Amino acid sequence: MEKFQRLGEMKGQNAMTKKMGVLGFVAMGAMLLMAVPIASAQTSWASLDSPPTGIAPAGDVLRPGHLGRQIIDVELTTHFYHDLIGLELVGKRDQPRPFFINKGLQEVAALAQGVSNPYLQTSRVVLLPIPGTAAAPGGPEMTIEAIQIEGIPKRRFNPPLTDPGASYLKLYVADLDKTLAVLKSERTPVITEGGNPVELSGWPGINGNIRAVMVRDPDGYPVELMQVTPAPASTAAAGSTVLGARVTIVVDNLEKTTRLYESLVGPDFKFWLSPWMGDAAYEKLTGTHSQFRMAEAIVPGSPVVMELVEYKNHSKNFKRPYFQDAGAAHFLFMSKDDDMMMQRITAAHLHTESKSNVPVFISKTTRTMFLGDPQGFWLEFMDHDVKTDPTGTYTR
Repeated sequence: MEKFQRLGEMKGQNAMTKKMGVLGFVAMGAMLLMAVPIASAQTSWASLDSPPTGIAPAGDVLRPGHLGRQIIDVELTTHFYHDLIGLELVGKRDQPRPFFINKGLQEVAALAQGVSNPYLQTSRVVLLPIPGTAAAPGGPEMTIEAIQIEGIPKRRFNPPLTDPGASYLKLYVADLDKTLAVLKSERTPVITEGGNPVELSGWPGINGNIRAVMVRDPDGYPVELMQVTPAPASTAAAGSTVLGARVTIVVDNLEKTTRLYESLVGPDFKFWLSPWMGDAAYEKLTGTHSQFRMAEAIVPGSPVVMELVEYKNHSKNFKRPYFQDAGAAHFLFMSKDDDMMMQRITAAHLHTESKSNVPVFISKTTRTMFLGDPQGFWLEFMDHDVKTDPTGTYTR
């Protein structure tokens, strides 16, 4: 079994490092960080002493809503995630999913689409709940919200995994070999070198033996499939093929992005920071060849871990997507009150992707807004039953 090994920067530690799996090593890294004076390290945003585990209570954010995915085709996405991997599906499998004019989407993402008239677009959506992402069995699960946008120009967005703005979904699966065999039978592209699962010596916040493989969905979006033995605690129903999820976002500057996310989501969003790391098994898994470090936090009201990853010596000329591009993504936080989130956005001297720069009603009592982060990934904040549209002309 290959071990995570820190590369460079710590003379005299090589012999010790080679004997340590990632869980032991990152614990050592956390102790080293705590030993550095705060004034020089400026790690006040890295508030946890060890990787986050368990279920975080709700706070200013009530729970994760969805990983939003802009896609090529609803049917291809449904087949991949529901038929092949086993995610749940909102609605009947064979029901029509026609295109419609989604004025709310046009308004809240108007500035992110790079077109003169975003109101030319139509779209259709499929929702795919992810088992094991609710705070309690039977509770609301995080979904994949797959949006097919037509009528305005769009491109494929499939950046290198070391480029800021790249992101991917991690799914805990009950039987990795069975799931991968199904995907391979349909010629699903495999990112992992050799096309087969690799063993990791560990991962921050995960206990047990880990086997993992990374594939691409129909839009080229990366999906990591992990089997952990013994199986982790999960709120998924008995017999589910999927047991939970994490979301990974590649960033340009870990400190800057983490501070931004923490300032927007609130004090309940507590991050843990790793030192710089490198490992041959991880490189084989992801097809990357670079040292990296990460920050991890649990999304309030859930067991879902968000990972922010920075690769050393990554490209500074990375491409940012438009919102409608197939392969682009965003993350929805269900908030207690979007007015509170708007105050935080204003305090950070930022502007939402809506021209009006305020939360937009997409139903009589539901408001939402998008905000772009420094590398072209979007955060969405939505509230429900906080206010009622006084005009009666909500945009959906």
